[in-house]
Amino acid sequence: MPDLRHPALDRLDAPGVLDRSGGDAYVRAELDPQRLVDGWALGRAAGWVGRRPGRDVPWLSAVGDPADAARLAAAVRARTAGTAAAPHGATLPRGAVPLLAGVEVPVATDWDWFWTDDAPPRRAGEEQVRWLGAGDEDDVAALLAADSPRHSAVPGGPGVVRWCGVRLDGRLAATAAWVEHVRGVPHLASIATAATVRGHGWGAAVTAWVTRALLAEHGWVTLGMYADNGVARAMYRRLGYRDTHLFTSGRFG
Repeated sequence: MPDLRHPALDRLDAPGVLDRSGGDAYVRAELDPQRLVDGWALGRAAGWVGRRPGRDVPWLSAVGDPADAARLAAAVRARTAGTAAAPHGATLPRGAVPLLAGVEVPVATDWDWFWTDDAPPRRAGEEQVRWLGAGDEDDVAALLAADSPRHSAVPGGPGVVRWCGVRLDGRLAATAAWVEHVRGVPHLASIATAATVRGHGWGAAVTAWVTRALLAEHGWVTLGMYADNGVARAMYRRLGYRDTHLFTSGRFG
């Protein structure tokens, strides 16, 4: 229904956001009805304010036309100002942040979102990849700290279901986390390879192996990466992932 204080802004429930987005894959993967604060649509953009595990503050996410997404974000900020539903930041289509009217985002990060429902090509080394257990968590944490400083998931962190990895001569060489932001939708995070063995395909082997394992159970898999990582983008595309969304995220000033 229209918000009478902001006539162009429609307030929606979770199915309404999905419908207004045209059944968008990112909305299906990331909108958790159990953590929804409010859903919104404006013009050719649809979005929602929700809470993600580990980030228990309202956060606005939107898809669609960047200009309309910017208008939606500004309208939601004005509509919710001073309330517990006011978003602390936003994830918006690339190009929307510079168009925000009266809203500052001091530090913005560009990133790309991928998904696949196709089994990846077999990669050399996959036969050495295994699920990891609690006894491996210190090694995972050490690898991430040393060789993947921008990692988003950590052992025991919010939403983490399981880790996989490969060991070479007893040392953890590569790893990846299976995370769920919405129950039943597997998302890959903290895909990392030790600096000493980069360039030998271990990141691709781990990603292909865990993608295949999760597809068998869930039917699709998602992941995200920083937009400046061209090597990772090329690898994910070779494995059949589709980068269907280019986003910018940041806290409001």
